[in-house]
Amino acid sequence: MTPENAARPAVAMDSQDSQDSQDSQRVAAEPTTRPQALPPDLRATRAAMLELADRLGLDPAIVHRVPAGDLALWAMVPADALRAYLLAMADTATRQAGKVPPGDTAAIHCAGCGVVYVHPDVAAVLPVVDGWPRALGCPWCAIRKAGGYVPRPPIQSGTCAHWKPDHVNPAVGMGTCACGTFHPMQPHRCGQYQPQGTHHD
Repeated sequence: MTPENAARPAVAMDSQDSQDSQDSQRVAAEPTTRPQALPPDLRATRAAMLELADRLGLDPAIVHRVPAGDLALWAMVPADALRAYLLAMADTATRQAGKVPPGDTAAIHCAGCGVVYVHPDVAAVLPVVDGWPRALGCPWCAIRKAGGYVPRPPIQSGTCAHWKPDHVNPAVGMGTCACGTFHPMQPHRCGQYQPQGTHHD
């Protein structure tokens, strides 16, 4: 047996090992958890939710994200509650994308987030302090805490607690901002806005 022939079985063995390795990688690349087939009653619930989402003009992906365990619970609730649930899920997905949900047109001051958009029905029931509906928390708090983008309603620096009016001509809106934004009378968006009279650090 020549040295070349002696090496061939090893090459063949290495080739087989390589093939086995590729096969195992192919298996590992397949999803380890396949979507479980839903029982007929849960399939009917998901189908009803998909139909409702379609009628509401919502992305069907929000329905597909509902776990099977939750589907069983939602099968027992009235249709109006299911509608509210789907709309809330769609609003949450919109906020997570850094956008204002449709219909959220009112500006409030949240103790954690500052000035944010909410639905007018929410703003209507909040106490108004110094001209702003005030809340201790809002739907944007979770987005802010997760590091997401929070769109802001336009404000004016002259109404902010950080604003220091110029002593020479305060009537025209000249002054300085302790946060470094300089838009005296022009509406603009600012994440640092604090209404005058607000106690802040």
